[in-house]
Amino acid sequence: MSAEYHIISHKVLDLNTINSMVSERKKFQLSGDSSKRIVDCRRYLDEKLKTRSKPLYGINTGFGALYNVKILKEDLTVLQENLVRSHACGTGKRVPNSIVKLMLLFKIQALGYGHSGIQLETVLRLIDFYNNSILPIVFTQGSLGASGDLVPLAHLSLPLIGKGNVIFNRTILKSNSNKIFVPAWLSRLSAKRS
Repeated sequence: MSAEYHIISHKVLDLNTINSMVSERKKFQLSGDSSKRIVDCRRYLDEKLKTRSKPLYGINTGFGALYNVKILKEDLTVLQENLVRSHACGTGKRVPNSIVKLMLLFKIQALGYGHSGIQLETVLRLIDFYNNSILPIVFTQGSLGASGDLVPLAHLSLPLIGKGNVIFNRTILKSNSNKIFVPAWLSRLSAKRS
């Protein structure tokens, strides 16, 4: 098993690179540029929230028909956690571990472009999941909305907030289990920081 790293950058992945990353079991590391892009985008979002009086959809508003309902700052964490939990309603067989690992790969790469407003800490946590083969349990059935990926992505995200289950060392564990030998970073992230 190779311990080489693939550096996540703003470059688009091609199939040869993806194949190399998977077959050689490369670990991930963020480039300095990607880290800066993520931090800069988050800083921009935080400044917008401070200076803008109008609500920002999905950031400090309800969703769907509640798009015009502004959520109080002190309720944002509960809103975001409830959103992830309510969308994690998949069922059926488990998605194979190899596919979940690819899901993590693609999510990390997409977030590495620095256009989402996510916190750097959250991307680093996903990289830790990937690098340490801590794989969220995702199910094959379930969909919400038009995109079709909300349910699987919610299951992929549950461990970030200390919910759901993961596969670690071929064992299913609660995501906040002390049996996962990866110390402090696995502690629960605050949803509003994600």
